[in-house]
Amino acid sequence: MTTLLCVHGWGFGGGFWESLLARLPDFESERIDMGFYGEPYIPAVRRPLVVAHSMGLAWALAHIPRPWAGVLAVNAFPRFTRSQHFIEGVAPRMIERMQARFAHEPQAVTADFLSRCGVQAPDVSAIDPVPLDEALAWLGKCDERTSYLMLSCPRMALAGLADPIVPKEMSVASFPAEELILAEGGGHLLPLSHPDWVASQLRQLAARA
Repeated sequence: MTTLLCVHGWGFGGGFWESLLARLPDFESERIDMGFYGEPYIPAVRRPLVVAHSMGLAWALAHIPRPWAGVLAVNAFPRFTRSQHFIEGVAPRMIERMQARFAHEPQAVTADFLSRCGVQAPDVSAIDPVPLDEALAWLGKCDERTSYLMLSCPRMALAGLADPIVPKEMSVASFPAEELILAEGGGHLLPLSHPDWVASQLRQLAARA
């Protein structure tokens, strides 16, 4: 059976996937944890079906060996910052300002970001600033667009039309139209706010994998 390999985004941990995986009891699954709140955990899974949220997609493309059985990108992107050939990205200075403040107020920056994502009263008391800072710096320069388009496995991208982190324009510019499904009213936390819908889309993708 194909194993789901779930990859969280910046500021989150492996527990992010609890609600979604509870709706997929018939699937084998593993969760990557980047160590933002404790020890990192990077399982080796042969030919996984990658389920990636936000920065997790770019991270997976850069770090998880191929081949993959498939990939479900949720509120995700292969590149985040703006460039000459990706004008839909976020201005690099926004990441730079976030980095500068993070050096002095890591908990406040992390809490502010999670609140903007839609997390109510985020608990950041246990964060490890070092991997968070390193990931933030990497986020500002990563570009895995070619890697994504070179994937030979089935692909699907889910995005929310009310996402405050990844606006519609970025999603449309990041994924081929035939792969992108937009959720009316969906924010940046589709696996938490729309777990049944995400699980249904994942089952459809898995049937093709």
